[in-house]
Amino acid sequence: MDFNVVERHETLVAGTVLRSPALAVEGPRRLKVEEAWKRNLARTLPGPPATAYVDHAPEIGSYLTHIVGYRCESLAELQPGDVLARVPAGRFARFQSTGDNLGDIIVSIWRAVWDLEAAGTLVRSYTGDFEHYPDSHTVEVFVALADETATGNR
Repeated sequence: MDFNVVERHETLVAGTVLRSPALAVEGPRRLKVEEAWKRNLARTLPGPPATAYVDHAPEIGSYLTHIVGYRCESLAELQPGDVLARVPAGRFARFQSTGDNLGDIIVSIWRAVWDLEAAGTLVRSYTGDFEHYPDSHTVEVFVALADETATGNR
């Protein structure tokens, strides 16, 4: 899967917290993610829908904190009961894909990320990753890169 390397500013994402082993994009955990999205999208969000993956622990099987919610411009947009995650500024591998089933698109992108990481094409920093959804059929995934990642456009 093609990606390009971009510099990104700090990104704030707020919403519902899901603690997951690896990314909960497949199997029974995917249902929990879908339920969290249904609850979030049933309310008025102060910013565009987004997902953040922070607090990675790759040394114990990639446990992470998964935030399902919305992008914030500031702390003032944080809704009562939501948790705020901060994805630091840095270099990111940017993946984008479009299709009829957003959940399946997300799975295919993350599988590609894991394959590229296993092949050594991507060296992740694990400082925080996030997803942005420009429309109901498109997802952009931004994966934080370590400084030694020299890969340019692919």
